Amino acid sequence: MAGRLRGSTGLSVANMRVLGHYAVVFLAGGGGMLHLRGRAPVRCRRGDLLVVFPEIAHAYGPGPGERWDEYYLVFDGAVFDLWRSHGLLSPERPVLRLAAPQQAEAEIRALVRAAAVPALLGRGGLELAARLQQFLAHALTGAKQPGTGCPGWAVRAMQVLADPRADPREAARAAGLSYESFRKKFRAVSGMSPAAWRDRQAMQLARKWIYEERLGNKELAERLGYCDEFHFSRRFRQIIGRTPRAVRRAFFGSTAP
Repeated sequence: MAGRLRGSTGLSVANMRVLGHYAVVFLAGGGGMLHLRGRAPVRCRRGDLLVVFPEIAHAYGPGPGERWDEYYLVFDGAVFDLWRSHGLLSPERPVLRLAAPQQAEAEIRALVRAAAVPALLGRGGLELAARLQQFLAHALTGAKQPGTGCPGWAVRAMQVLADPRADPREAARAAGLSYESFRKKFRAVSGMSPAAWRDRQAMQLARKWIYEERLGNKELAERLGYCDEFHFSRRFRQIIGRTPRAVRRAFFGSTAP
């Protein structure tokens, strides 16, 4: 799906949407906020690119007295799952501050128009998919870093929590904070608890190992420290929004192990 909206009222924060697909939204005019469940709102301005992930509840739209004009593209594909498993597309970076917004607007406008051409879709969408990947590559490599970064204590804690077997209390010690103080400050910075952040990183590792090493659920559960493959599979689906089996099929098709 693709299109353009002018003067949109956006999506309701009280009734956040889980799209079930990837999407990008280019803010062509106005400004407003992006809301992700469990995280602090992110300010959006003209020229920003919002990235929506299949399983993450979200809402976005104009602030009081503001306007919201957008181009949007909704898509799926194993290649984007692969980009995500390697951290190129990341829920931790849902708004991209583009260095060349005018060029990006021209590119996404052309993509939206191309998506309406039946001949392109009739050929399997190969040309359109390639153009979409090029657009995303330009956006990701040309994006400016946000003005405010993570505090040093949070970076040290995240380095500890990158280990799927890490105890959040170890991260608190690395941050130099009491556990209760650390837990509250970490949620304020990341939008989630230390344990939830660790589990999300663990499932991204699982996606990477599924693709690179074709590991089964039992091997993944052992590597990540889960008591059994059923517990792992259930947690994977809660976080990723798909079962490990569905991810394997997306990556490998009929040859999925």
